[in-house]
Formats: sequence, structure tokens, C-alpha cells
Amino acid sequence: MKLKTTFTILLLTIVFSCSHNQGNFVISNECDFDINSLYILPDSNKQLINIKKGQIIKYNINMNDVKIDGSYLISFKNSETKKVRSTSFGYYTNGNQVEDIINIKILNDTIITSGKFDFSPN
Repeated sequence: MKLKTTFTILLLTIVFSCSHNQGNFVISNECDFDINSLYILPDSNKQLINIKKGQIIKYNINMNDVKIDGSYLISFKNSETKKVRSTSFGYYTNGNQVEDIINIKILNDTIITSGKFDFSPN
């Protein structure tokens, strides 16, 4: 019985240690226009999304292929003018997000980012 329990714990440890490295974001579009073709790099899935004005979404990126340190890049298109805007922000290490979640507020003339940490006691 003890061997079975030890094996189960070992198996669960292996499975969860191989879990996906994700970047977790909450994005709010506070612009006067809809946003098209938004993406955040690095994203192994290279997904593009659209966000309507006033909309708030949760957005996750796959960072399994990332093995270095770096900063994120957000890029999107103004649906009315078709102008593309890009900027870098934040920091990740060895393909792991430092914060638990990053809030991104997109305004007409700027992008505001803030990280949220969950410091729960052990």
C-alpha cells in the first residue's frame, strides 16, 4: 500500500512539473475603437484576438518554447485607422512569467501594465 501511494505521488509530481508555462493577462480595451489582431509575444501558439471597445478579457499565452529571459511585446491594430501599435513591457525569466497575472489597460494614447503577485503564506 505504501509503495502504491509513493508511486502515485511521484507520478503526480512528474505530471505537474511538466505543466504548460503560461503568460496570464487581463486586457481591457478603454479606447474609442475596436482592436483587431492583438497578440502578445512570446506565444508558441501565435494566436490573434479582437477586442471590442469597453471589453475586458482574460488572455493566456503558451510559453513552452521559451527558454530565455526577455520582455513581452504587445501589438494590435486600430480597427478604424488600420494603424498598428506595438510596445514592449514586463519581464519573464526562463519562459516563466514573474507575476501571477499582468493587467493591461489599453487607452487611446498609451498602454498601462501592472503585475499582480499572489504572496500567500505556506
